[in-house]
Amino acid sequence: MRTRGAALAVLALSLASCRACRNGHPFVPYSIDGETPPSAPEAAPEATPTPDAASYADASAVVAPPGTTRWAFEGLALVAPEDKVFALGLAGDLDGDGKLDAVTVVKSASAPDLGEAWFYRGTEGGVAPGVQASVPRDLVLEPTCSSEPRLSRIGPHSALFEVKVLCGERGSRDVRRWFGILDLQWAAKTAYSSVVRDPDDAPKLTIDAERWDFDQDGLDDLLLRVSLEGGGPPFEPGPRVMGVVRWLDRRGLSREADEPEGSLHALATTAMVHANKPKEAASVPLLVRQARALFLSLCGEGKARRIYLGGIECGTTRALEELALAETRAYVTLGDPLRAAGALDRAGVPPSTKTPARIAEAKGWIEKIAPPAQATVLRAVLAVPRSERGRPPSWGALAFEPSGKLLVRTPAGVARVDPPTGEESDAGGVPAWPSDVASPDATRRLIDTYDPCDGFALRATIVATAGNDARDILLPIEPVVGARCQGTRGVPAHAAPIAWGPLGLEAVVGGFPVLVSPDLSHAVPLEQPLGQPVTAGAPRSPDGRTLVMPVTEGILVMGAKARLLRAKELDGAYGELYDCAVSDDAARVACARGGRAFVGIWPAP
Repeated sequence: MRTRGAALAVLALSLASCRACRNGHPFVPYSIDGETPPSAPEAAPEATPTPDAASYADASAVVAPPGTTRWAFEGLALVAPEDKVFALGLAGDLDGDGKLDAVTVVKSASAPDLGEAWFYRGTEGGVAPGVQASVPRDLVLEPTCSSEPRLSRIGPHSALFEVKVLCGERGSRDVRRWFGILDLQWAAKTAYSSVVRDPDDAPKLTIDAERWDFDQDGLDDLLLRVSLEGGGPPFEPGPRVMGVVRWLDRRGLSREADEPEGSLHALATTAMVHANKPKEAASVPLLVRQARALFLSLCGEGKARRIYLGGIECGTTRALEELALAETRAYVTLGDPLRAAGALDRAGVPPSTKTPARIAEAKGWIEKIAPPAQATVLRAVLAVPRSERGRPPSWGALAFEPSGKLLVRTPAGVARVDPPTGEESDAGGVPAWPSDVASPDATRRLIDTYDPCDGFALRATIVATAGNDARDILLPIEPVVGARCQGTRGVPAHAAPIAWGPLGLEAVVGGFPVLVSPDLSHAVPLEQPLGQPVTAGAPRSPDGRTLVMPVTEGILVMGAKARLLRAKELDGAYGELYDCAVSDDAARVACARGGRAFVGIWPAP
């Protein structure tokens, strides 16, 4: 894959608000926080056309003077609750009776706290005493931390109250934000609320909302916009993406079933448009990763949901399949068959749909940059390979000699196979090479690559051969969206080491090439093999110029040209191959399958 250019300036998706909703949409009944909002009074006012959201666009909260307990705010004489001081305030006709009201955030006057929302209703005689409208829940303010409140008006009778916890040092799994939708029309209360996780280096998650009577039934409905932007190592910052979740209030909360799927599908469509353009294709993987992060943030099917909107289950989604296809297409446009194959493998992994015609079309894309070739000879090898296939990454049991003959590491030693004749003999004098993946100075060893189920990045574990030093290194590879993890160590991620030399550790993990720095401090995408010394058992030719990797579509050989090698005996089983090796002329390949090895000959490229 080529070095990524500038990402798309801002791939923001301006999604239509619920003012365009139709009453005929299907709904998913659900009540956030497990409570059904109370019914509106029988004498609900007649529904009126929805006002323009721009009416409240400038209704930002006013910061109160420090230590204020009595506040002359917009002509209202506000008195803070006992032992509280004002922090923020908004004024307006919030209950629809034509009189000026105020909603405020108050904080403890004596100690740091999260704050509370209080509502002051305007009356003929002035302003009524404040009533508590909201208290953040499921959020802990540690002694060394502080809180940052946010207050904004989101509709004629509603406000968004958000509290963020700021700490110098924190664990990445801690809950750090809470927000509530304040309903101020009939009685000041929290209509909906959620906690938000903000892991270290994850994309910035922003919540905005609108609350209007979209369907004109006398009850205010809700639209939430959730956007992601940026992000930290090991990934490049991603573009801004946005998804919406919508509910209509039918004297109980009913979520529209076509969101957030519609938002994700629109992002996938945008990605595919750019994937076909050579000057823009490099930005598509960034967009796709950010869109999948949005799915993980919102949906219960994700391994690490960041925002808990009442337990949303998004169900089977076509958008995830389309995102994977767009990423596949982008890598094809960039001339990178290995990453294209890795991206295609993500299409159809539940909860994604899997459309056979679309998958077949995508395979055709890959074949254009890695043309298929059929084997002229395919032989079973009698020597039984001693493979270490399993969770610890290892060097394979097969290797070619410069002469084009195959070496097989067996439990009894090393055997030599002549591919054209099939003749096998003992390779006297050739020592069995180790399976452990060790650093050049033998002081470090790669023992694991895995998905820790944080919804962020795969990891590699490298340990010292002497002592107890172990390092977990974040890899610039996002996890597959799929089944939830089981166990304490996460889900194994298949790794094929390529080389470990002075320039670092090269490997293909989960179908994507990466380079771990020599000092083990970080990892970056590996754009192409670096020409480091060849290790026996690596998926490289003896001269180091050709790489072989089994993929779902065939055996991918990449040297001066890229090809997909196939044999009718292997059709449907390419994903089961491992320990592959390739000759210098890229015409001979050997792999293991099910504990046995085979060697094949293909036409010269």
